Amino acid sequence: MRSHAFHLVPVVLLSLSCCYAQEFRGTVSGLVTDVTGAAVPDATVIVTETHTGSKTQSITDSGGQYTAPFLLPGDYDISARLEGFKEYVRKAIHVGAGDHPVIDIKLEVGDATQTVSVTADAPLVNSENASLGQAITTREVENLPLNGGTPLTFASLSIGVIATGQPSLIHPFDSGAAAGWSIGGSPSQTNEILINGSPDATWDGRLAYSPPRDAVQEVRVKAFDSDAAFGHTSGGTLNQVLKSGTNQFHGSLWESNQPNNLTANNFFNNKAGLGNPVTHYNQYGLTAGGPVWIPKVFNGRDKLFWFFAWESLKDSQPNTTFLTVPTDKERQGDFSDLLKSGPAYQLYDPYTAVVNGTTVTRSPYPNNILPASQLNPVALTLLKFYPQPNIASPRSDGFNNYGNTAPTADDYNNELGRLDYNMSDRNRIFFDVRRTGYLQSKNNYFGNSATGSLLTRSNWGSSFDDVFTVNSNNVIDLRLNFTRMDESHPSPSAGFDPSQLGLPGYLAANSNYTQLPYVNFNTNTGFQALGNNAADRLPSQSLQLFGTWLALKGNHAIKIGGDVRQYNLNVINYGNSAGNFAFTGNNWVRSATNASSAVVLGQDFASFLLGLPTSLQYDVNASGAYLLSALFRGIRPG
Repeated sequence: MRSHAFHLVPVVLLSLSCCYAQEFRGTVSGLVTDVTGAAVPDATVIVTETHTGSKTQSITDSGGQYTAPFLLPGDYDISARLEGFKEYVRKAIHVGAGDHPVIDIKLEVGDATQTVSVTADAPLVNSENASLGQAITTREVENLPLNGGTPLTFASLSIGVIATGQPSLIHPFDSGAAAGWSIGGSPSQTNEILINGSPDATWDGRLAYSPPRDAVQEVRVKAFDSDAAFGHTSGGTLNQVLKSGTNQFHGSLWESNQPNNLTANNFFNNKAGLGNPVTHYNQYGLTAGGPVWIPKVFNGRDKLFWFFAWESLKDSQPNTTFLTVPTDKERQGDFSDLLKSGPAYQLYDPYTAVVNGTTVTRSPYPNNILPASQLNPVALTLLKFYPQPNIASPRSDGFNNYGNTAPTADDYNNELGRLDYNMSDRNRIFFDVRRTGYLQSKNNYFGNSATGSLLTRSNWGSSFDDVFTVNSNNVIDLRLNFTRMDESHPSPSAGFDPSQLGLPGYLAANSNYTQLPYVNFNTNTGFQALGNNAADRLPSQSLQLFGTWLALKGNHAIKIGGDVRQYNLNVINYGNSAGNFAFTGNNWVRSATNASSAVVLGQDFASFLLGLPTSLQYDVNASGAYLLSALFRGIRPG
């Protein structure tokens, strides 16, 4: 029985030191004064997102302080009003994920109908945030080259991040490679991966969902985070912030293509006469978003927005492989041609064994031909899965007489939908659903169910977030997130009944996963194994409910929050569920038990035709279920 090693980050219960509730949004705060520098209380400060019209209102306290928390990343205008003063307006303040710019406001005495517009650069230093990290902005995400179309690979542009894998194409479905980053010296796959501040990782730290490139607003990487909201990590945090719909209809359409007619054959394929293998790579998708608008019924401008993204990737990359398959004569038990390569290829009849003291000796097969009466009917049935040799062998014994360019084929699709609803100036919600489907097929050397491997991944995820402003000093955020990854390595011969080969019916009757039995040979001879013994299923999921209550008092803030998580993992390795018949030695067909045990070509395959395996194995494996529930809670002064 095989086992899967896995890890879960240790759970720590905290009381008065920190608040665990991942926050991907920003905050704007500052001081409102008059021209003399005196604090101005009771002023109304409104922070408006320019693309959606979403408003966050704050009233200055007795010290003139205001705070606008839980702002989605975007571009904002800030206005301040109070009777007896001119209206203050400052435009084009960009707030990224986790940013906290301090914007001080100076009101001038005058008529409230008058407006003072201020244009100034936003602070380059977030003085309220000691976290160390970097954001890859919307402009960079849209314009920089992206290897494989996986937005998380932009993490390599951030400070403190080093890739742990070799440079290569990283597809959106390469969940391990997409998470292969060392942040601040931490090991790979120990960082917290987030999407809109919610967990987006598999049970072993890989990326669960990769959004289409044009659906990502920014990628925020933090090598060190002083905010206690980010604690579920042994390294840093990687946060992908998604776009939302706006008051304008926007969309994009793209395609990346590598046409087959521009791909040249390689030297070894030409030499073997294998021809030019089919190679193609096609990645395409679209995004669209805007206000929900139903003519003459509903206009969602400044209120209700939708966003949709879709992506598909289909490719086929050939892999040249040279193997050994039996010749027509060898299929009939005739190994006479091997004698031309030397006496070491002589086969001996196991049914002529004689005991001489402690040694067993055997007589040679005349002309190296196995009698038809000795050929095993199960082995003869299995021969139908082997193709004929198709190239000239580089050796006299027929080694590597079969060449092929069996491709690795990927079929991937990705859908994302999101709704944002500004219920009022006090209540904002968003809801998204995300899904990916993936199938990979590779190493199908013979073009049938006896060879090859499959990989499937189906990912579903969803988040719901509600920000409610109780009053100018109290804000509540509640979020629910769900992620499920159903991953498996099914056998290409799943459902095959071994009794069709002539094997006993009890093999299928007692199997927990019927498939073609696994038949393998000595690796030195080059004969390709038949069947599969690596089938498994690894469904896993995480569920998270967390909330934050932010209380503001002057230039102080207290965050009180809780984070409840549940992780589930189920593991079943089917292994040799239909039997493992290993023909890896020459025990049965060598001259004597004290003769050389080195296996030459033909000895292992002759044992196969005789139905005399080196070893047998049959697995009826148990499944494993792992459950982790955790509660994080705390209070953090700010």
